[in-house]
Amino acid sequence: MSGQGCSWVPYRSMARSPSHHWYIITFIMGFLSHSSGLSQLYNADNVDMRSNIPTPAKTITIAVLTDISSPFYKTTGYENLAAAELAIDDINKNTTFLPDYLLEMKFNDDGCEQEVGLKALSDAYRKEPKIAAVIGISCSVVCELAGYLCADDQWNLPIVSHSCSSDDLSSSDKFPTFSRLSLSVYKYTDAIIAVCKEFEWDKIGIMVTNINWYVRTAEKMKEAMETSSVYKFRSVHLEKFYQSNDESEVNDETSDTVRLLREQLDRMKKKARIIVIVGYAKDINFVLLNAQRMGLNNGHFAFITQEYIQADLDKQDTELMTAIRGVIDFEPLLNKKSRSYQSFSERVKAVVNKRSYLKTGKDVANVIAAQMYDAVWLYAKAVEAAIKRDIDIYDGKKLVNLMSEIKWTGKSGEIEIDTNGDRLGNVQIMNIQDGLGTFKTVGTWSLHKRRNVSMSKDINGNHNIFWPGNPSSPPVACGRQYELCPTASDKMARITLLTLVCMAFLFGLLVRLYLYNRTNK
Repeated sequence: MSGQGCSWVPYRSMARSPSHHWYIITFIMGFLSHSSGLSQLYNADNVDMRSNIPTPAKTITIAVLTDISSPFYKTTGYENLAAAELAIDDINKNTTFLPDYLLEMKFNDDGCEQEVGLKALSDAYRKEPKIAAVIGISCSVVCELAGYLCADDQWNLPIVSHSCSSDDLSSSDKFPTFSRLSLSVYKYTDAIIAVCKEFEWDKIGIMVTNINWYVRTAEKMKEAMETSSVYKFRSVHLEKFYQSNDESEVNDETSDTVRLLREQLDRMKKKARIIVIVGYAKDINFVLLNAQRMGLNNGHFAFITQEYIQADLDKQDTELMTAIRGVIDFEPLLNKKSRSYQSFSERVKAVVNKRSYLKTGKDVANVIAAQMYDAVWLYAKAVEAAIKRDIDIYDGKKLVNLMSEIKWTGKSGEIEIDTNGDRLGNVQIMNIQDGLGTFKTVGTWSLHKRRNVSMSKDINGNHNIFWPGNPSSPPVACGRQYELCPTASDKMARITLLTLVCMAFLFGLLVRLYLYNRTNK
């Protein structure tokens, strides 16, 4: 998930060779078998959800994992939990869909953290009743480890994530039982390129948090921009920054963490005016707050993020609200004003109120809740397809393979899964236009319609975008003073230098000819 804050334990992804895979599984299981101390520190809020419908002959139990405890995602996580409950209830009440089966749910908080997530997954797997699938999981650091445990040569359980966005998860060789309703961070690259083309931004900077999978994704984004056939970039610069989990260090302007980030921002501002920030919500906040303190929200810069809209932002923090104003954010395309989505949102909020869950304070349910709802349905539709073909519904790999054949319009929009378990989807471009962290749709990017970008404009043809610092026109790729652009004097200097080099070469050639002629007389 690109828009939430998580505690991170360093982890290095490995190729799924038998030896490496076995090493990872052995390590994980060893950890789980010695995690009694952890269970004392953290007790997952286990919820066992069952419908009042009479239990039929066959019951399918699914594990639902989402984050309801990390500071940047917990209220949104409760909406996700409510959406899963609604999906199960809707499926069970549908008398023509899986009529001989009843879905039930075991919930665990994954904490958006490796240790908590592993404990939650282990509890769901080991405790009765036996689970047939894992739905949800908020963060990629948990999804990757779950992907190894649930692989076909281990637990062989299908995973349908509503939120994980690591590009590494697109590898069906490493994660053969994994699929998702979220977009990978990398899949926003083409949309970002299209927006850069729209505004003629050909010098780009990428600031990425030093989490391994984020770094690999940012490097792929950089390569895609540099080799793009859609738009020619003159330069793409990448900086990896360190984000501490120690809040006091992050907020201390004299700390090494802050000092290093500001040095990186100082280097970046000399190379680019358009900065793409790749990381979790806390990483994005860290960069934007320090950019503001350095005076970079002066109308000369633009900041681009992915799925930042999903974060729980403290609207009482006036400095943060000022720092994030003008951000351009990319998220999956979804018409939240449609009657269908409004109805879904009201149902989600009704469950949140009924169960006294924490509330987001937003007018409509978040898109990730819709993806959670659709994740449950995608699994159920795969089960239905398996039953019709006489395929074992407890064979995770075969079930995930069936998902690539399923297409429908769900609560989160059009749903189509490719052979890697990835969702194919369109993108909407959001903009924070006020001091309350409110996002407004300012454009869309279509995957299926010639990969076009469409930006909203006012009656005078101006883009309906609020830029950082509130300038009257969009930031220029190389600065409003064109300080990073090649000037006429720069071009003249290059021509003069080239002329001098050519003259020196010709002079040297003439001298050699002269000496050669003298020697041979």
